[in-house]
Amino acid sequence: MDSRVVMLLQELERRKAIKESRNEIFSIVSRFKGRYVILIGGSGSGKSYEIADRILDRMEIEPKSRILGVRAQRNQVSESQFPLIKSRSKQPYRTGFGKKESKGGEEINHTNGAQTIFSGLDDVEKLKSIFDITSVWAEEADQITEGDINELNRRLRGYKGLMQIYLTFNPVSVLSSLKRNYFDNRVKEYKINENGVESIKRLNRTITLRGEIPFEEFVYYKDFQISDEGLNKKILVWSDEQKKYVEEYFYNTLMIHSTYRDNKFIDAEYYKVMQDLRESDEDEYNIYSLGQWGIVGGTYFDKKQVNKRIIEAPAPIKVGYFEFEYVNEKIIDESIKWVDDKTGFIKIFELPKKGYPYAAGGDTAGEGSDNNTGIFTNNVTEEDAAVIIYKYDEDLYARQMYCLGKHYNYALLAIETKFSTHPVKELVRLGYWNQYVREERPDEFSGKLRKIYGFDTNSATRPAALGMLRTVVREHPERIKDIDTLMEMTTFVKNEQGRPEAAQGSHDDLVMARAINCYTAHQQTREVQTEPKEETPKLLEKLGLKTDKVKIREW
Repeated sequence: MDSRVVMLLQELERRKAIKESRNEIFSIVSRFKGRYVILIGGSGSGKSYEIADRILDRMEIEPKSRILGVRAQRNQVSESQFPLIKSRSKQPYRTGFGKKESKGGEEINHTNGAQTIFSGLDDVEKLKSIFDITSVWAEEADQITEGDINELNRRLRGYKGLMQIYLTFNPVSVLSSLKRNYFDNRVKEYKINENGVESIKRLNRTITLRGEIPFEEFVYYKDFQISDEGLNKKILVWSDEQKKYVEEYFYNTLMIHSTYRDNKFIDAEYYKVMQDLRESDEDEYNIYSLGQWGIVGGTYFDKKQVNKRIIEAPAPIKVGYFEFEYVNEKIIDESIKWVDDKTGFIKIFELPKKGYPYAAGGDTAGEGSDNNTGIFTNNVTEEDAAVIIYKYDEDLYARQMYCLGKHYNYALLAIETKFSTHPVKELVRLGYWNQYVREERPDEFSGKLRKIYGFDTNSATRPAALGMLRTVVREHPERIKDIDTLMEMTTFVKNEQGRPEAAQGSHDDLVMARAINCYTAHQQTREVQTEPKEETPKLLEKLGLKTDKVKIREW
């Protein structure tokens, strides 16, 4: 037989062996030329195997390639990435691997000069010595910081061949920067040049594919295979770094969602393990079996409801703050006005409705580690109406609460007083009369009852308030509209003694503000007033305040 025919038959056999060793869902990876390849999904879906094989493919045909494999910790590289690529290089259809000895350390080398090296991102000294990288694979990318990924991206430059970043991970946390950067913000603004004409356009340059199980973050292309012509389409995009237009592939990101059901190589036993997770731990089933965004750990609030609500949470209809004239240490009510500002510290989810009662819970900064916060709710629907997150002095926080409270039809304000009574006293001094009364005590001199304002956080009220909020999250999650509050709930856990609190390094000021709201709202009516309701003169007189009717400017 002609030697050329023999070589052709051998090559056909080789290609057949390669195809049989790969999962069909990833077939587009070898054809994709864009910058980012993101494989997301459940455990046992074959993500890491696909990228390991892709790296070896490239080493065989790109003599100058120098690919870097990274994980968050150095020991993780030795346990997974390096042994996986090494084992895949020994497949019968592979040639040229293992012939050239490594100079030390963990490396995969090819006789043509191509190389794959490895490092943990905690191995700072080794990373400093790594240069001329042509592509990067970050395994378990959800464990890697956004800053580290950006730095790896900056190192890919100057190579004339294919420069790609491969990210593989399970969608363990909805808080991941990967979700924000590659899923939530897929439509981005670009300055482009088409036929000599410059313009700014919002483009989605992502190709998304999924396997058998739907994934809500994707625009599905389940039965659609994009042509090579589509994959090779190019665009001139302005580069701020290079200060010029550069040619890029139009599709710069490929995202594939896969699960164990897309992996033809798993056995029946593993298949059963994945399915049985539904009975043992529904949260882990959603993450590791279905490959859906989740929250791992012993959170105090219902993880499923919080996760679902984070995805559905509405954007605020207004963001800003209040301005006012401050004369003789008093706010001039007629001067109060709202200022729209995207960087403002007040978020509005519902404009105040005429005749509706509102209530607010407030949590102060304590020993300076948190923010001063307040969450206002419609006391009829019990849904979020406004949220304030204020980082500055307590008296300035009290003034914003004063303005916000008045605008919400003199909302009931219940501010905690464990660390400081200053905001409550400041509100009384300013003339805000509708505050939560926790008790009445006899005056030491006159013997008359006096009202004690503010919420006292103690061993009885704190668990009761949190328990009430926990019920809301479980049974009426739609009432929680603020995504920052929901995010705090994902890191609000039970400590070793069983006490619910923010995880180390996290905050709980919004959670506590909403819990205080639940506990104290009963002091505000839940009825809509069909007739205008005047302030109570007798109550104002008791407080030594003016009884003039107060006005506030419209939004």
